[in-house]
Amino acid sequence: MADKAQERIKYQTERWRFLCLLTVAVGGGSLSLLLGTPTLFRAGLAILGLLATVVLIAVIWRQDRRIVALIEQITKEEV
Repeated sequence: MADKAQERIKYQTERWRFLCLLTVAVGGGSLSLLLGTPTLFRAGLAILGLLATVVLIAVIWRQDRRIVALIEQITKEEV
């Protein structure tokens, strides 16, 4: 039973890492759009990118809480 939970934690942790990298990439792309020549199209894309970054940060926070809950579950099962 603990092996299954450990595999879930590994999967969730890999997912967390991917989301972190995705957040940095999207946020960096959005900032680079803002640093270019100001046009309405670029500003719209940058705003969408920044909104996506905020959503990804919320998903990362939720993912972190899920990983912590899984770890607590394993420690309770072992006791």
